[in-house]
Amino acid sequence: MKQSWSGRIIGTLIGLIFFNPLTALIGFALGWYLVDKKRNDAARRQQQANQAFTFQSQQAPNFDLIRVTFLLMGYVARGAGRVNQDHINKAEQFMHLMQLDESARRAAIEAFNTGKSDNFNLQQEINYLRQLAGSNFDILSYLLEIEVQLALADGSMEQGEYQRLISISSLLGVSAAQMDRLIRVRTAEMQFERYARAFREGRGFNAGSGFGGAWNQSGTQEAGSAYGSNQQTQDNNELKHAYEILGVEESASFEEIKKAHRRLMLKYHPDRLASQGLPPEMVRLYTQKAQDIQAAFDLVKKARGEN
Repeated sequence: MKQSWSGRIIGTLIGLIFFNPLTALIGFALGWYLVDKKRNDAARRQQQANQAFTFQSQQAPNFDLIRVTFLLMGYVARGAGRVNQDHINKAEQFMHLMQLDESARRAAIEAFNTGKSDNFNLQQEINYLRQLAGSNFDILSYLLEIEVQLALADGSMEQGEYQRLISISSLLGVSAAQMDRLIRVRTAEMQFERYARAFREGRGFNAGSGFGGAWNQSGTQEAGSAYGSNQQTQDNNELKHAYEILGVEESASFEEIKKAHRRLMLKYHPDRLASQGLPPEMVRLYTQKAQDIQAAFDLVKKARGEN
């Protein structure tokens, strides 16, 4: 891991302005404490999170983190009453994204089956997960998002799945409000998929034209058209999902929306993730998320008539 020295260097140089070795030493110490220590700690946590999901063998270090992830997948899926094919397909998708080799895949499948069994000990596994992750919330954040995606794999979430997600988040020290927010965002992303897919394919939509509904040349919707009415409702729903993805209220100012967009793109943009050393399989996982965020901002911007 590349260490940050900029704080110490700048602090030392400032101290030397006074031609005093003591002030240079103080500047060095302050630079480390105020700048370098925070940056290096953040880089270390990010590196741990990156490595956590880059295992191609059971013998790889910390493979147990992958095992716990699939244990919890099985536990969440069983909350629906029965594990369905959509749950299994989503678990297979994550195995592919993580590029697990054959032995690791077998271990992941075994963990999934253990997690869905009646005698699964959630408290014990969460305690172990906390030991593995330590204070690195990035790892837990990745894991919780995976579990939410698994629960929504069939397009809906049963009460039992929701209760199990809340149980997991509570034991990890994540509030129900934070988990609800994660679920709402993922649900909005799924429901927003039609617009986002067109955005990713470069088709986009004309400003003010909705999604191909019945619009006349003056830019207003034709009256008396059932199709047009339904289309407007659907367009409004897409816009509502866009605000949800961006994490802002519909009443937010455009400046607030731009700040939210920049903050999310900084967190999820694939170039940013790659530059931080995130492995390709995790970059692929978040590439679509970044595109959905951009598509949501694009729709909100057009709806508000902003350039």
